[in-house]
Amino acid sequence: MIQGLYAAATGMIALEERHAIIANNLANASTSGFKRQGAVQEGFYQVFLGELGTPQLYNAERGPGGGLKTIESFADFSTGPLQHTGNPLNVALMGPGFIAVDTPGGVRYTRDGNFTIDANGQLVTNDGFLVQGAGGGGIDVSGGRARIDGDGIVWVDGIQTGQLGIVEFADPGALLRQGDNLFAANPESLAQSAPATETTVVGGSLEASNVQVPEEMASMILGMRAYTANQKVISSVDETVGRLINDVGSPA
Repeated sequence: MIQGLYAAATGMIALEERHAIIANNLANASTSGFKRQGAVQEGFYQVFLGELGTPQLYNAERGPGGGLKTIESFADFSTGPLQHTGNPLNVALMGPGFIAVDTPGGVRYTRDGNFTIDANGQLVTNDGFLVQGAGGGGIDVSGGRARIDGDGIVWVDGIQTGQLGIVEFADPGALLRQGDNLFAANPESLAQSAPATETTVVGGSLEASNVQVPEEMASMILGMRAYTANQKVISSVDETVGRLINDVGSPA
């Protein structure tokens, strides 16, 4: 009986965590370059057996009750739809590459190509982070009409002033989500990265979020129903335990 209470409670916790991820996906459904996040969840028995040093000694009858646990979250790096904006400072990446930007926390990587020009005439993200050039440093776009071509080369009044620093990673799944639509690369990921060769830049366009709103809404509704079912289990167990204490356990 208590195992059922534990299973329902852990299920509710895991569903809350999954719900938070879905809510964040929906909140960023219109954010350019955003990559939806998913949750990996496992039953407690599988988690316990995986972490136990001697699983052959595990006795399911005496072991802790079942339940559900969120193991990790992951980013879905599938390409979002292309949106034409006509803005010469907008770029969309078609392929596996990421644009390098300078932040107070170090170099970060993004798929959001919604750029602008800061007070110093440098190409920056919407959050004011400096867009890195292919050789490092910033890109000067002051003094005229700027555009970005299919190779990521930045032109100002027909003169090349720089090229976007676009990087491809052997395993994008190892990148760490940092917020502000940015990802960080650990030393292992950086060691397996290289300048982009399989990524095409589309100027005057943005890559839309790859969030599928109907699917996320359906997942949210299913999660809410499962959460309600777990609530009912807890209420039922609580009522049963109360009756055992008050009725069965009372002296005649």
